[in-house]
Amino acid sequence: MTKITFENLGAIEFGEIEISQLTVICGENNTGKTYVTYLVYCLLKTWKHFVDINLNGILRELHKKGVAKIDLQENVASSWQEICAQALVKFEEQFPEMLASNSNLFSKLKLSVDIPLGTQWKTKSYKDELRSSTGNLLITINKLENSSIVEFAAPESESLVSHAFGDFIEDKLLELMLHESIPNVFIGSTERTGATIFRKQLNLATSNLVDLLSQVHKQGADSLTPHQLFETVYGKRDYALAVKHNVDFINQLPNTSAEEGELLKSSPNLLDIFERIVGGTYVTNNEGVTQFKPRGSNLKLGLGEASSSVRSLLIVWYWLKFFAKKGDMLMLDEPELNLHPSNQRRLARFIAALIKEGVKVFLTTHSDYIIKEFNTLIMLNQDSPKIAGILDKLKDYTSEDKLDASCVAVYMAKEEYILRPGGKRKTKARTLVKAEISKTLGIEAISFDETIDDMNSVQEAIYYGLN
Repeated sequence: MTKITFENLGAIEFGEIEISQLTVICGENNTGKTYVTYLVYCLLKTWKHFVDINLNGILRELHKKGVAKIDLQENVASSWQEICAQALVKFEEQFPEMLASNSNLFSKLKLSVDIPLGTQWKTKSYKDELRSSTGNLLITINKLENSSIVEFAAPESESLVSHAFGDFIEDKLLELMLHESIPNVFIGSTERTGATIFRKQLNLATSNLVDLLSQVHKQGADSLTPHQLFETVYGKRDYALAVKHNVDFINQLPNTSAEEGELLKSSPNLLDIFERIVGGTYVTNNEGVTQFKPRGSNLKLGLGEASSSVRSLLIVWYWLKFFAKKGDMLMLDEPELNLHPSNQRRLARFIAALIKEGVKVFLTTHSDYIIKEFNTLIMLNQDSPKIAGILDKLKDYTSEDKLDASCVAVYMAKEEYILRPGGKRKTKARTLVKAEISKTLGIEAISFDETIDDMNSVQEAIYYGLN
């Protein structure tokens, strides 16, 4: 289980979070929830790019003999902590850029990351290959079951470009070894409803990349500096990496006649559950025009004509229909945006259904309805013969609507007395407090309970004062 510890992250002075099947962060406004979300997203999304495996010997052998092999246990797993420490230094340097922020804001940021390798990579077999644009086999990668040895073969070894093949090999080895620890992540940021306003900036970045490639074509690869490449691809922008990725996604929505994704093929009911929340379906034609078709109607509405909830849920629908796979992680910053309380409850049940299908979910929320619906699903998961009778009386629930408390982690952003690592006494700090979760009562969400109790007290005072 991936664990991230941090100090001085925005409003949060100290925090520690472990990624579970369902990870939820609650808290009042301006308590640092979005910063934590973006930290988790950026770490999981970019971590493999900062990990460096020494492949110099492998590449030399491939170029000389056409075959080579590496013992991943000996060359990677045994020194994984040191490899991660080096990657973390690189990540910390680039993190302010990923948030489109002044680096001074994070000058005191301290991070500690524990990303375990797991064991599945060693037990399973693995095969992959790389071919040229004309179909020629360039390199093969092969690993047998219950072995840490990976073998490579390059039929045309004399034509290998070492750095390009090194990147390919490293990507594939990390894909194999980190499959358990780092899921493929998709995020819906709070800016998702207005992401289309960033299209001009995105098109400008694309234009810059085309200009850079033209320069390389005319002047040769030596004319391209690492600084130019970074500035073009990851360079300074006015919005965070998560928002940019939402903009990228919206600008490349697939035609709705395209082939459905892996998760939906195995669990087609998920789309029906989600479309009951959004109230219809989306259609994108060959020209890239996207419209919304309300359920039970022949109307097709432009996105500007549809409700804000339709725009808010668009990217999740397209992710679910075309891209979602078992083992992925869906991150949602305030999924309740623009949703009626009844749909917030349905969304909670949809999230539980995703988890049951092997998808991890990470979300921040202000919604008491979502938390209380999770509580209901946790309570329905009890091993009791009475549950079947209860379900018969609950018309909106089925035997599938359950959530295992052991796979849920809820954190509240708030001020609390804590004992920091290495400290001798507790001090008050803005932090993340992990909520207690009961199999019989659900999540103890103190921040919501206090607000509701306060409202009830005010209403009781008014009522009894008048009577």
